[in-house]
Amino acid sequence: MKRLVQLLPLGALMPLPVKGVQAETPKDPIYVKTSNGWNAAYAHGNEYAEFRVIGNGAKLQDPYHILLQKGVGMMVSFVDKKELQKNDLLSAHAQWETNYWHQHASRVESNNRADLIGTRKDVKVTEIRVYNDKGAQLSSYLIGLAAKDGVFALSVSSPAKKGVDLLVKELVSSFKLVPRNLDAEETKRLSSEAKAQR
Repeated sequence: MKRLVQLLPLGALMPLPVKGVQAETPKDPIYVKTSNGWNAAYAHGNEYAEFRVIGNGAKLQDPYHILLQKGVGMMVSFVDKKELQKNDLLSAHAQWETNYWHQHASRVESNNRADLIGTRKDVKVTEIRVYNDKGAQLSSYLIGLAAKDGVFALSVSSPAKKGVDLLVKELVSSFKLVPRNLDAEETKRLSSEAKAQR
């Protein structure tokens, strides 16, 4: 009998067979419900990024957008190193994102938030503050995780800065690169871990 794993892409539960079936690596991030939020995995090539969204109030909008709490959203993405064209992928990614906002906002400020990553060298957090022509501000915390072929990114955005630092620290602590294919067996392992957290 095939064992089924419950995963959440596109906001609806989708069973995936995991025994005796060679499944393709998912193209979109996948989410497994836990007792206190979601465990997530996003594959690119033969590795994937893993992270946790903590809190039962988090609502998945689609595989790439999550409402973490009222007024705080997150976008999940991957940027190929061909787009960045530099050896220091994390710094290049932060600059690439800042350049994008310079083209779409009246004013942009950014600073490195090393205070949110601890001693890790594989992650970079950049706070980007974007202003429109009326002075309204949006703060975005860009969390980049270095990978072999580019950067996995979580972008946490909020019009109010208050209380976001702790949320970003929680995301950073769970954001890690796993040097394995996100295949059926790995999906099964992730589901088992999530069940143990319930």
